[in-house]
Amino acid sequence: MEGMSLLAVVYPPEDDIIEGVLKTAGIKVFKARESIAPVQGIAIGPLAEIKIFVPSDQLEAAKDILAWIQQ
Repeated sequence: MEGMSLLAVVYPPEDDIIEGVLKTAGIKVFKARESIAPVQGIAIGPLAEIKIFVPSDQLEAAKDILAWIQQ
């Protein structure tokens, strides 16, 4: 994904929380996951991982926000 950087690899429902906080801060979020996970109800392990990407120019701000919410 051109212009996007990987911020984190997480599991549900953490992805929704991170996405909400980042969007509130004005940071665009793109999530990528294995398409089979939601269909099969997989909630843990490599197939359940959700990769969170943000624009490269907002990566540092997103990292700061992520560190803050994980305190």
